[in-house]
This record gives sequence, structure tokens and C-alpha cells, in this order.
Amino acid sequence: MKPATDNPEWSDLQALWQQQPAPPAVDVAALQREAERRSRWIRLRSAIELLITVVAVANCVRALLDPRKLIEHGLLWGLIAFVLAVAGWIFVQRRRQWRSRGLAPAALLAFERQRARISMQIWRVNIWLSLAVWAGLVWMALTAMQAGPDTPGALPPQTWALNLGLNGAVVVVVALAGAWAGRRRQHRLDRLAELEAQLQ
Repeated sequence: MKPATDNPEWSDLQALWQQQPAPPAVDVAALQREAERRSRWIRLRSAIELLITVVAVANCVRALLDPRKLIEHGLLWGLIAFVLAVAGWIFVQRRRQWRSRGLAPAALLAFERQRARISMQIWRVNIWLSLAVWAGLVWMALTAMQAGPDTPGALPPQTWALNLGLNGAVVVVVALAGAWAGRRRQHRLDRLAELEAQLQ
């Protein structure tokens, strides 16, 4: 009896199997370069967010020092605390995404997966916070209108309408940007899962 390898059908099957393309290898160097590029972008974004925080707090302080007292000081102090708390939380989350250099391929993929999830979480928080701020402005506007136009430091209805309209537009833009960013991060998570499967 001839060995199975001498059978022409088996030989053809073996040749066909050898011709199958090998699964693509993970380009570790390209993955590391991409991760480092993302780290640089996250550090730049953190710097921009800190600058925006400084500007927001400075505006609150300016309103505190305004002798006309157009906004209640208690509200301004609460707003300062709110801005600092949110900015501090976001900075801590961003800080966890900075360093990716020197990680092994499997650890780097896990790090990138965590980074994508953190980014999605930040976007969700930003959407809800922008909506909460807009709701707070609506409450302030209704309170001011009930107090009447003769109240010291009262803003005209046109100013409130403008503020509500602009901030409402900000809420819509943040929501759309968050949805777009969420889809991108989900696609990235799917791609990272495929790369992890190739490493196994």
C-alpha cells in the first residue's frame, strides 16, 4: 500500500494548501508609530483643554470683580468649582492615555483598546455636561424673566435669547461630534480586536 503522500490527490491537496496566503502579520513598528502619534495628539489636546479652562475661570473671576454684580457670586463660585472639577477629571483621564512607548505588542494593543474606551467615555460625559449647562442657562433665564426687567443688573430678553441659542447650538455640535467620534472609536476597537486575534 502506498503512503498517503504518494497519492496524487493528496499531493494536489497539499500543494493547494501551501499556496494559500498566510495570514497577514501584525506590523508592530507601524502600530507603535501610530500609538506614539496618538499620544502626542492627546498631549496637545490636554494642553488646549487646560487653556480653555484657564480662560473660563478667568471670565468667572472677571465677573466676580465686576462692581455691577450682574451675576450672583454664589453662582459664579459654583461655576468655577464645576469647571475645575470637570477639567480635572478629564485631565486625569487624558493623563492615563499619554505613555505608550516601550510596550510589547499585546500590551500595546490592550493599551490602545483602553485608550479608545476612555475617549468614548469622555465624549459621552461632554455631551451630558453641555446639555446640563444649557439646562442651567434656561433655568437662569426663566428666573431672570420672572424677576422682571427692573431688577438691578437684569439682562434684556434679547441677550438671554442669544445666549440660549448659541449654547443650544453648542449642545447640538457636541452631540454630533460625540456620535461621530464614538463610531470612529468603535471601528478602532474592532480593528484592535482583529489585530489581537492575529497575535494569538
